[in-house]
Amino acid sequence: MNDVVIRASRPTDMPSVADLRWRWSVEEGGQAPVHTVEAYRAAMTAFAEAHPETHRCVVAERDGHVLGMAWLGLVGRPPTPDRPVGRLTGDVQTVYVHPDLRGLGVAGRLVTALLDVADDLGVERVSVHSSVDGERLYRRLGFGDARLLLQRPAED
Repeated sequence: MNDVVIRASRPTDMPSVADLRWRWSVEEGGQAPVHTVEAYRAAMTAFAEAHPETHRCVVAERDGHVLGMAWLGLVGRPPTPDRPVGRLTGDVQTVYVHPDLRGLGVAGRLVTALLDVADDLGVERVSVHSSVDGERLYRRLGFGDARLLLQRPAED
């Protein structure tokens, strides 16, 4: 486990990040892609390049290979009288760990790294739309139910 490094992503990581998402969605999830993997890599790279202020990515790296990822989406909020600038909320997105690293605490380390980024930025609230499998992890890291946090469309 000590050989796994959690760090901020770099632009050169984006093709590997895309490959992880491809594996998760297409190979494990059975989704039918509408583009080639090469085009998807280019799209992921372009997305990260275009959104450095609103989306932060951290990766898990072992032996020079990116084997895990997690994203933090940031949304600016209107000012309030007591906080006229810099209001942000965050959303944990696209947490994935390659099967070779599952069960080693890597997902928790990735999310913790995102929460550190959120804290450093003064983010007021961080939410996550969890899978059933991920719920325990998020609760262990301090996430809980918010009675009035609603979404559209509603789902279970």
